[in-house]
Amino acid sequence: MVTFGAVQVNLWCEDVERCAAFFRSLGMPEKFRFPSDGEPHQVEVEAAGVRIGFSSARVGSELFGIATTPGQNTEVVLWCDDVDAVHRTALDAGGESLKSPTDSPDGRLHFSWLHDPEGHLVKLVQERG
Repeated sequence: MVTFGAVQVNLWCEDVERCAAFFRSLGMPEKFRFPSDGEPHQVEVEAAGVRIGFSSARVGSELFGIATTPGQNTEVVLWCDDVDAVHRTALDAGGESLKSPTDSPDGRLHFSWLHDPEGHLVKLVQERG
């Protein structure tokens, strides 16, 4: 049986710093940056024990020879205690609202969707009492 020590999601970005700054503005501290000076190839933030990495699409294509498409086929779901406040903060940080905060049909969840500055889909979710 294999044991996993951590979970990380990586998002391919045209502008790594812009993506990282957006998520830092939501309160996620930066945990890793490479290289430490100059244009970053990789920046990682952390929330609830999960790392989110922002990887340079250019570096992925040029150095590793893998196909990368920034902002496509990815959804980051962030569970929080105040969707309305985080949604406003995300818009102030350059996010684009796709669905304003609303309740699920059964009233169990409160959620919204938005794009980060590079088009990654971000869903904010809050459990109701």
